[in-house]
Amino acid sequence: MSGGWETSLPWAVRLAGLAGVLLLAVAGTALWRRWALRRGILDLPVARSSHAEPVPRGAGVAIALAILLGLVLLGEDSDRQDGLLASIALAAMLGLMDDLRPLPVVRKLAGQGLAALPLALAFPLPSALLPFDDLPPGLTVLGSLGLGVLFMNAWNFMDGINGIAAGAASAVALAGLGAAALGLATPGLLAAALLAACLGFLPFNAPRARVFMGDCGSHALGIALAALLLQSRTPAEAGVLLAAAAPFLVDVLGTLVQRARDREPLGTAHRRHLYQRLVRSGYSHGSVAAAYAAWMAGNGLVVAMIEAGTGQGIAAAIGVGLLTLLAWTWLSDRTERRLAGQGGG
Repeated sequence: MSGGWETSLPWAVRLAGLAGVLLLAVAGTALWRRWALRRGILDLPVARSSHAEPVPRGAGVAIALAILLGLVLLGEDSDRQDGLLASIALAAMLGLMDDLRPLPVVRKLAGQGLAALPLALAFPLPSALLPFDDLPPGLTVLGSLGLGVLFMNAWNFMDGINGIAAGAASAVALAGLGAAALGLATPGLLAAALLAACLGFLPFNAPRARVFMGDCGSHALGIALAALLLQSRTPAEAGVLLAAAAPFLVDVLGTLVQRARDREPLGTAHRRHLYQRLVRSGYSHGSVAAAYAAWMAGNGLVVAMIEAGTGQGIAAAIGVGLLTLLAWTWLSDRTERRLAGQGGG
């Protein structure tokens, strides 16, 4: 299986299948919400929470099932697809376990590695992500494993306000589909199924959250996005996807560096991500989530258009990445100063 949608299915069947993915996400989310309310599977607000009332969690089950169904029904049968399906399923199950009964950090990290392993074996780091082609096979598998764990944690850490995780995943998928529309990549089933599943979930989560995806959803989205990147056929396609994901990755890694610099225990909960600071500064969940989605889609589409027009997509991706880092640094410093002045720390 590749990043392209290479089955012989007519376009009408493909579109009907994607409509089914969206409807399954809608119905599954609604059913899970009702069941979670009856069973008391609720996210209770604590000091660091961005919500004030108990909200059902774990509805990412619907997202994961919708993506898996779309891939099974519309994708070709291959060992590589089996690895992708296995990793999405394992990542979702690990997240659901954590939603139902929180796991210790070390056990959760080990579980993430196991969940990413089938994907890493099926999709070792492609040449599109490497500056050279002679990397030993074991290292390419290890690199894919690390990428899968990184994306799972990125979407897990950033899933803290209404709409942000599903909106951001939609933005990355949209950037990938935009690159395909410009002729830079083959239209991707995974990107289309991911977008449809997120769009089915979002009405329940934004602007007001009636349900949370939980770790089940953030893990499934993270590993699916890592798979999208690992399926890249050209450096330009990889550059589009990395540029789109950059705001999330920079926020996660930059915040980790800041906390290590300030000697904070890295395993403890916190509210230092930029998106959290923006909400604490007075911006609404909806405006912050929409800003991230626009930022991410814009990053990817800018790189795609520059590649299509000039062939300088790699340079554009590097430039967009640096601009993202500079913007994040400036905004982080500004919001930190604002919160300090308000006594919010």
